[in-house]
Amino acid sequence: MTIKYKILLCLLTHHRIDKLRRLVKSVEGLYPDSSVEIEPVIVVNTLNEEYWKAVVNENFPFKVIRTESNGKPGKGKNSCRDLFLDSDADFVSQIDGDDWLYPTFVKSMAQHILQYPNLDVVGLHPLDVVDHLQRGGHHFPVGDKDQYWGCVWGLSLCKRNDYGPGEAHWVNQDHPVNFDRILLQSRLTAVVKMNEDIPNGEDHLYSVQLLKLHQERKIRYFITMSSDLYISDSTMDDNIQSEYPFAPHVQTMKDEMLKLVKPYRSSQEELPVIFNDLLITHQEKAVYIAESFIWDKL
Repeated sequence: MTIKYKILLCLLTHHRIDKLRRLVKSVEGLYPDSSVEIEPVIVVNTLNEEYWKAVVNENFPFKVIRTESNGKPGKGKNSCRDLFLDSDADFVSQIDGDDWLYPTFVKSMAQHILQYPNLDVVGLHPLDVVDHLQRGGHHFPVGDKDQYWGCVWGLSLCKRNDYGPGEAHWVNQDHPVNFDRILLQSRLTAVVKMNEDIPNGEDHLYSVQLLKLHQERKIRYFITMSSDLYISDSTMDDNIQSEYPFAPHVQTMKDEMLKLVKPYRSSQEELPVIFNDLLITHQEKAVYIAESFIWDKL
């Protein structure tokens, strides 16, 4: 089979070169797929001149680009979409520099694209994570001193409370959690930009921006239960959330969301869901995470 689709894989970083090393190593280890090509690029979006120099001096095997930063995450994420729109790629996948990928990422993405070639957005739910606390799914200790918990899903399936249009949890919660992690976008949706002013909650707001477009039948937004793609690292104490705590910005985020959707039509439970067989078991995930989590220490 010849290559049909190309994904621009933007590895977005603003600090923590140790975590970036781990992400790059995970990208180098991705299993190839004959129908999808990836083009990795490291996008440095930082106000820290020394960090920019440090990334350049690493001599990573991928192209490195610096984009204009205002110190807020939305600006950097939008810069990845702009790079994509100037490229010849069919889709963009923006990966946070402190997270990393399963080796099955490309093959799993290829399944999604070949199944639904007209898709515009793929949002991941649930998400595998390494955290200080136990979360949902299968748990196991992680870290050189077993000080963290790996929490992964072993099935392309989890309980969903209410299918169809309805009121989202964020409407009445004081500290709402984002429903999904957007991992793939088409050109049609890359022109939609994130809020570049709020320092926290921009992802959640962006998901609602795209939900509104889906409701208007302007884009095709899918949720995937395929947790064989991405691992989120929630162990760091120096991330953007520590610099800009979420609580002071929740109401601003909600106000912007409610300009887009009515409470009774605010839930992402109405989005179509993709249930694919996972390409990696929860046991294999545990082994991979235990080994790769400490790549940043090597």
